[in-house]
Amino acid sequence: MLDLPSFLDQLGKTRPVFHSEADFQHALAWSIQTDRPMARVRLETRPERGIHLDLLVEDGGRRCAIELKYATRKLDLVVDGERFDLPSRGAHDITRYDFCKDVWRVEKMMRDGYADSGWAVLLTDDGGYWRPGTKADPIDRAFRLYEGRTVTGDLAWDDRAGAGTTRNRADPLQLTGSHVCRWRDYATIRRSSGSAVTFRYLALGVKGATD
Repeated sequence: MLDLPSFLDQLGKTRPVFHSEADFQHALAWSIQTDRPMARVRLETRPERGIHLDLLVEDGGRRCAIELKYATRKLDLVVDGERFDLPSRGAHDITRYDFCKDVWRVEKMMRDGYADSGWAVLLTDDGGYWRPGTKADPIDRAFRLYEGRTVTGDLAWDDRAGAGTTRNRADPLQLTGSHVCRWRDYATIRRSSGSAVTFRYLALGVKGATD
């Protein structure tokens, strides 16, 4: 199985922040291809009609499916002379659902024979993803990704979730694997004011039978 966290740890030293999710995808693909020149690294493949996979890495006869999410707070700073003006990217509950769906999709690709292993990755500077939160009974409790939580089984919105939240995301997700959330530091950068911005990532691996 591709050791994706090692690539992310190295990437954080040279690319601590990205302009967009597409920028993140390209940088990671470039890093993997540079390290493994004989591998086939492909962006935005189509496992089936209407479905796009962020990265597919074929190396040594094994195929690894990788889905990436990049969720930032509003951020405006300069790193090594390059300006990054990032908007706030989506609501927490929707992003959590989408990330869990990435895990579900990777599992499905493996069942369908499109990949032998896979990863779902969420990179963010927003602690709201890795902290438990203060609400006793949130509508997205099934999709929470806080440190130490195990994501598994049938995941569905609470009945109180409104149509605006669940639109195009109403389907429950059934995960066959058991995935423990372990967040890792990615990079820390500083604004011109001196205040620190810390990025962390969650990488949930889906192993094949021979991994």
